[in-house]
Order: sequence, then C-alpha cells, then structure tokens
Amino acid sequence: MLSDWRTVDGIKYPYKQVYQLNGRNVIETSVEDVNVNPPLGADVFAIPEPYRAGAPKMAAYGKVPYQWVLRRPFIGTLLDSDAVLYDPQASSGLRLADVAPGVSHVQGGSHNSLIVEMDKFLVVFDAPIGEAQSKWTMDAASKKYPGKPFKYVVLTHHHMDHSSGIRIYAAAGATVVVGQGNADFFKKVLTSPDSLGADSPKKKINPNVVEVAGSYIITDGKRDVGAYLIENPHAAGYLMGYVHDVKLGFVTDLWSPGRDPLPPRLNPGLAAVVNGVKNWNLEPERFAGGHGSTGSFPDLLKVAAATN
Repeated sequence: MLSDWRTVDGIKYPYKQVYQLNGRNVIETSVEDVNVNPPLGADVFAIPEPYRAGAPKMAAYGKVPYQWVLRRPFIGTLLDSDAVLYDPQASSGLRLADVAPGVSHVQGGSHNSLIVEMDKFLVVFDAPIGEAQSKWTMDAASKKYPGKPFKYVVLTHHHMDHSSGIRIYAAAGATVVVGQGNADFFKKVLTSPDSLGADSPKKKINPNVVEVAGSYIITDGKRDVGAYLIENPHAAGYLMGYVHDVKLGFVTDLWSPGRDPLPPRLNPGLAAVVNGVKNWNLEPERFAGGHGSTGSFPDLLKVAAATN
C-alpha cells in the first residue's frame, strides 16, 4: 500500500510504504530521503570472487526449496545457500555451546534457541526458522542429554522466524508456552494441516498451549526456569526467559548480545530488557540471545546508568 506521494526530480515517489498480509500491516516503511539516479561506482555490483567460487550449484528440478526462497527475504536474512539454516560462508554449521551447567545455546545459524536441562526433562526457548532446525536441536539434545525429552517449548514472541519450528516439539508432546494473547493463534497453527512444509511432522497434533499473563515457573524441585511477560516495543505478549540458579536470561530481538555492540545510550529494546529485569526482581549476570551469543548484564546496566 503506497501513499504520501511526492515529486522528486520530476517523478512521483511514495514516501509511505505498507506491506500487508491478509489485510494486516506487517511492515511499515517511512522514507526520509530519495535520490534519483545517484552516481555509482563500476564495482558496486561486482560479485566477490570467494562468493562466486563458493556459490551453490543449480538445484535439481523439483528440489528447489521454494518456501525458503520466500521466507528468507521476509525474515531479512537471505542466505545464498541450500543449507537454509546457516551460511556456509560464515559458519561451519549449527552447534551446542555450553553457556552454564546444564544449559546449551544453539549457535552457528542466524537464529538461536536455549536448551535448559532439568532433572528428567528439557526446556527449550524459541523454535526458530522451521522444523529442520528444531529436528537438529532435538537430535543434538538427545545425544548431550540422553533419555530426557523436551517437555516445554517457550516462545519469546510470535514472529515466524522464531516460532516456525514448534510443530515437531508439540508433536513429541511438549507443552507450548506463549505470552498473553497468543494462545488461540498457536492452537490454530498447531491443529491446522501442514501441506507445505516437507520437513514437518504429518501426525495429528493435540497441542497443550499455556498462555502466560504474568509469570510462569517451570520447576523440577531443584532448578527453576521462568518465563516473564514484559512490556516492549517489538511484539505483543513477549516473554523473557530466566534460569534462576545460573542467573542467565534469554531474550530475542530486543538484545542480540555478542552480535550487536552496546550503544552509548539505551534504545527502546534494551530499555525493555532492563525494565523487565527490574519489574520482576531478577538478578541476571548474563543474557543469551535469540541472535548472537551471550553478553554481560552489568555492562547493559552501565549503559542504562549513562542514559539516565
């Protein structure tokens, strides 16, 4: 949906652009400045030789992952790779990084999960990208934590790039924990037939979905794992994760520790993390991210103090 048309060098250009899906606004873009035919260097569109040499071969007929041709640009992390889950130019593949005793961070791709070991089961935060990554995570966890099934999958928020892999967990019997206002949507998702995802389980799913209006604690009598509803600028019904005994938090998109350097002053996303910790009286030492790796929470508090 294009609007706010203005004349620039004799042509009309829409300074307001809204991308809609089924009548809902998904992306809103406000353009501040337009240059018509700016001069560009001859090498701007040259393909670097390492990428040219490592480019994947043409996919066989009938084997093109059409859904991912659509999904990756929408997510905003287009990969010139048939690997789908990670960029072979930048990573050797997905891996489990030990970030605390009994806590593993799925790293190596564009999107991460956090696995927490309990006495007899596992908890995972976020199910990103799709069923293929969830299957990898379940297989890797079964080797590292043998005999312990995933009993809970906690979604920080509803955005497709961090929740599209929940079917395989739900099909295995895991309870899906979501923030306030999201339960009906995910019940519909999980009970709808999947005719597009070639990597998805085809068995009928009778999901158990828990909607969190405040806080939700998963415990085995020894370790407490919390999901806390927080105010934020990114998504409605957002849950912050926290593993109490190791003082480790988990957030997605509000902060990407280890990937994005902290700014000199708080932005709205980082402020939401700081305020969420304060409002729930948590005491994190570090945060793991749905992107990036881990980061120091005291360092974030220094930015908060400089902002105030």
